[in-house]
Amino acid sequence: MADVNLAEEQESEEGEQKKGKSSTVKIIIIAILATVLIGGSLVGATLYFTGAFDPESSTDKKEKSEDDVEGDEEEEVVEEEPKGPPIYQTMDPKFVVSFRDQRAARFMQFSLQVMARENDVIKQIKEHMPAIRSSLIMLFDVQNQTTMATSEGKQELLNNVVTDVNKTLKIVTGMDELESVVEAAYFTSFVIQ
Repeated sequence: MADVNLAEEQESEEGEQKKGKSSTVKIIIIAILATVLIGGSLVGATLYFTGAFDPESSTDKKEKSEDDVEGDEEEEVVEEEPKGPPIYQTMDPKFVVSFRDQRAARFMQFSLQVMARENDVIKQIKEHMPAIRSSLIMLFDVQNQTTMATSEGKQELLNNVVTDVNKTLKIVTGMDELESVVEAAYFTSFVIQ
């Protein structure tokens, strides 16, 4: 009887060990499956939201990219028109402008050059220099020392010079659509005192 009880106890211990091993294996398998399922879901969601699963959008993207390439080639052809070398015109004499608020600085003095790529534009600038200088003086008169002390302010002023010179040329020549214009303006000296 003791042998039977001992045998039963050994069988129950072996059964518990088998149960323990099988439950551990089940937990590992469930964990692996859950990891694969979550990882797959994340990859699928990423592909879905980036549009990789939408066959129409991927076809559209291919067509758009081909159109973009063709459009870029056409634009490059347009942009590849040969430009002449830059021609600079000095706007002599130097400009001297008084500041209205003279607490920090009283005036600024600077030299200016404009750049175009065609001799006709430079010829028009020379011919109409009094009108251009007058218009520029009016532009410079409204500047303030605080703005002109910054590089952004100076760059903005140069951009305004280009716009103003082109506008003045259109007015004095009577040609609303000038084919070639002044492209840039540059300070060759600049002093604020």
